[in-house]
Amino acid sequence: MYRYSIAALGLAGSILLSWRKRRQQRLARINSLMIKSIKQKENEITFHWMEGKGAYKVYREDELIYSGTDQEITDTGLVPGKTYLYTVKKMGPANQLANTIKIQTSTVTKDQNPANVLQNLIVTTIVTHSVISMEWEPIEGVKEYIVYRNGEKIAKVKDCQFIDDMIESDKDYHYSIKATRPLALSEKTMSEEKFAIAGIIGFFKKDTSEKEAVLERFSLTKQIGMVESVLRPREQTSDRTEWAIRYTTFLTNKWLKNPNFFSTLRYFEGDGRGFDPEAPNYRTRADILINFDGRSPNVRLVKDVGKTKAYGWTRRFKEEETASAEGIQLKKSNVTNKEASIQLIHSVGNPLVASPAIDYKMHVRLYKNGFYDISGVHDQSPHQEVYLKNNYTSWQPIHQAESKGLEWLSATMADQFWRVSNFK
Repeated sequence: MYRYSIAALGLAGSILLSWRKRRQQRLARINSLMIKSIKQKENEITFHWMEGKGAYKVYREDELIYSGTDQEITDTGLVPGKTYLYTVKKMGPANQLANTIKIQTSTVTKDQNPANVLQNLIVTTIVTHSVISMEWEPIEGVKEYIVYRNGEKIAKVKDCQFIDDMIESDKDYHYSIKATRPLALSEKTMSEEKFAIAGIIGFFKKDTSEKEAVLERFSLTKQIGMVESVLRPREQTSDRTEWAIRYTTFLTNKWLKNPNFFSTLRYFEGDGRGFDPEAPNYRTRADILINFDGRSPNVRLVKDVGKTKAYGWTRRFKEEETASAEGIQLKKSNVTNKEASIQLIHSVGNPLVASPAIDYKMHVRLYKNGFYDISGVHDQSPHQEVYLKNNYTSWQPIHQAESKGLEWLSATMADQFWRVSNFK
């Protein structure tokens, strides 16, 4: 009994020491962030460092903007609503490099976009050899956020931040922050009316709950490249000069019932497929082509609309027609030799019956150095897929959303908001 007690105490002591060691290692990894806080304004960003961090150098892109030991520095003369990349190098004895971290953050936007709350949301990402940290501005009406890493749920947070200290430097990571909020908290006008009508539709639609029908959905994704590559000096120019963004809407079913029970056109033919960037069947497709080869990028839109086919009660063919592509438009807000800022607006309806149009908006910021920030808002019907590629890569998925049914095309139903940006 005595020997067992001693052994148990020894085991307990070993477990305690092991726990303390793991905790100390975790704290050491978190302390490698070096940052106490970051404050953003329209034209400046202020960094507050942890005490006792010694000398360090701060670079914005390639430019050295500070070298010293101050616990606070402010970078001024910045552009509102722009994302900036900072490299912080902690210096050790004899001016030797002791640690490197990279910070991606942005300034405050002058004019917020009321259509998509995610578009101008300030997101700050910090990458070190052992830790990745993300912090974002709160979304009004959202109480909690679910964090996914490479598709796997890793956390549920109420504060708008998380720290991942279980990373490997030879891997890349995709983080998605997902959230929902009641439609009634969304807009200043019509929210109560929309909330009530959406609930009624959800009540009568057997595969949709009332709660689901009145919930807006948010998805905020950061695609981080291989950590050891991210921490290396980054080239400001890239030979990836040709880019393409493909936005496709499609109906995954082979057949769809017309929600209007009294219509003689009882069925519509769907596209009968899943997510696939090269699939020939779709409702609409919009390709944005950007080429940075010249003095200023060449930006153009290629658009197409699939044929709508209607059938009767016995699924005998009735008629077909193709809707106009005039509702697919590209607007250029800022195009220079270094970046392209554009917006894709889409509103295309069913050409055979009176019904709500497929509506979406997508905003794209693409830089010559390879950084992109893409955001959008769309109806939760039909299926939606967005892909990106350049002259060195194949199509990569940026956003994919499944349809909840044709009823969700109604303007009274909740929308889905999304945003994807990279850190490479």
